[in-house]
Amino acid sequence: MPATPNKYRISDIIKALILTTIVVSILGYVDYITGEISIDILYILCLCVVTWYTGTFVGMLCVIELFFAKTTADYYDNIKIGSHLYGWNALNYLLIYVLVCILVGKLKKVLSK
Repeated sequence: MPATPNKYRISDIIKALILTTIVVSILGYVDYITGEISIDILYILCLCVVTWYTGTFVGMLCVIELFFAKTTADYYDNIKIGSHLYGWNALNYLLIYVLVCILVGKLKKVLSK
């Protein structure tokens, strides 16, 4: 018997997005304050938790929020080392976040069977 997919109400998704936005905003601010100290593992942990509990769609919305938070924090850090690679780094962040979101979504689907 195939597993039935989880159906979430719109209000649950909106609550998850609001909570995700608050957490990502805090992470972006902490990333800005810390400067060159990387907190990428916290971004990825947030993405994994959101994708695991809400699904890949909300996870992809979280990817967009994480991407903007991370690139904005990096832009306003005014770090001169590697500033010519800003676009390349932003693309790498986006690809890693999308890959993690998809993999966590697939993992949850496989484990729920």
